[in-house]
Amino acid sequence: FISCGSQQVYGIVHEKVTFNIASNVPLKEILWKKQKDKVVEWENSELRAFSPFINRIDLDPVSGDLTIFNLTSSDEGKYEMESPNITGTKTFSLYVLEHLPSPGITCALTNGSIEVICQLSEDYNSHPELTEYSWDCPMEQCKHDSTEIYFELEDDLLQTIQCTASNPLANKTSSIVLETCVPNS
Repeated sequence: FISCGSQQVYGIVHEKVTFNIASNVPLKEILWKKQKDKVVEWENSELRAFSPFINRIDLDPVSGDLTIFNLTSSDEGKYEMESPNITGTKTFSLYVLEHLPSPGITCALTNGSIEVICQLSEDYNSHPELTEYSWDCPMEQCKHDSTEIYFELEDDLLQTIQCTASNPLANKTSSIVLETCVPNS
C-alpha cells in the first residue's frame, strides 16, 4: 500500500500512533479516510468518528493531526487527510508491528567450525521484511548483517557474541559466549 508521496508511519499493536499534519492554516473542515472508508470527519465544529475507529481516535481540529489508540493489525493501510484549506491530499502508509521479542541465539559445532544463528521465534511474523540483524563482537565475522556467522575453534572462545534484531520502532539484543558452543571445552 505504499504510494508516491505517502509518509511511512509505524505503530505497535495495542499502542497509539499519530499522523502529524503540521498545518499552519486554520482548518474549517477535515476528512480522514483509510483507503476509501471514512475514519473521522470534522465540520461545523462537530466531530464524527466511524467504525471501527469509534472511541479509538483523537482528532486535533486545529492541526489536523489524527491519533489512533489501541492499534490492531487491521488498522494497517493507507490513510488520507483532506481539507478544503490544504492543497492536495496528505497521505500516510501505516504499518502495525507486534512488540519485538528478544532474538534467540543458537550455536552448533559442525565440521570444525562454530555456527552461531540469531533469529526471532517462529511465532513472530510481524513484517519480517522490516527486521534487520546485526552482530557485535571484536572479531571480523561480526561485521556481517546476516542471521548466521561462523567461527573457528582457534578463535577466542571466551568472547561474548551479541546479536541485535531491530525494526523501525525497537531493537532487542541477546548474547552468547562462544565457549558454550563447544562440548567439553
